[in-house]
Amino acid sequence: MSAIIAAIVVAGSFLVITSAPAAADQQGLIDQARFRAQLALLRADCRQYLTGPDFQPPDDRDPQQVAVRAEIVPGPVPAGQPAGAVASSPIRGGVRGKITVHPDFFAADPGLPISPAAAFAPSADQQRTIAVLHEIGHLTGREGDHNGDLPRQFDYNATILNLCLLGPPLEITAFSCDGDGSDYYRHYSCYLSWTGGTDPDQVQISSNTGMARRTNHYDENYVTLEGTCRGVNNPYVSATVFDSGGRRADAYLYAFC
Repeated sequence: MSAIIAAIVVAGSFLVITSAPAAADQQGLIDQARFRAQLALLRADCRQYLTGPDFQPPDDRDPQQVAVRAEIVPGPVPAGQPAGAVASSPIRGGVRGKITVHPDFFAADPGLPISPAAAFAPSADQQRTIAVLHEIGHLTGREGDHNGDLPRQFDYNATILNLCLLGPPLEITAFSCDGDGSDYYRHYSCYLSWTGGTDPDQVQISSNTGMARRTNHYDENYVTLEGTCRGVNNPYVSATVFDSGGRRADAYLYAFC
């Protein structure tokens, strides 16, 4: 097989790493990126996008098999590649190919080139996952050598992000507020839950009532709220849930006291 190597490069100024992570830390970041790439490839649209055009099963260039079996190792940027390359791999190497991740892969911000078409700005961990998926696409033959075509790399990475990292749509599944108590001391409690989206989530709540206590259960996708309605003629509670991709879902309740 020819020694064609495809690399992800960074345009503009390159990151300078003053101290590389310890080997154990590097392996942890590699394992995490591989695992997240494997999860991403459970999505049919992600898997289809990273499958080579001439793939016929059984084939050692199945992207899911490549994600499991291809070796991923740290190493220097190959000769002839830009100094800011994040990762590289041989074209159409399949499961016997090797993904080499370079020093910028381990940086606090790998600086992965991604076009504005990306749905959101990825975190460092998400950039590493995209880098692994990017190279899987080279190993499967889905993507050839970029030949220094930075706009193509930008768009390729943005498409991987949009197809492989975005979770299902963010949706509020329940939002209820119930009032109780005397006319003098009317109080209420609310429950808000949601599903979908891409972690981590955030919730913003506004109200014209006296909010006494709010409890966030972000890991379980729900929030509870308690407050008082005394002296408020038209009480309302408004809630907005955001995911890490900037998507939002809104809900509004009134006249519950």
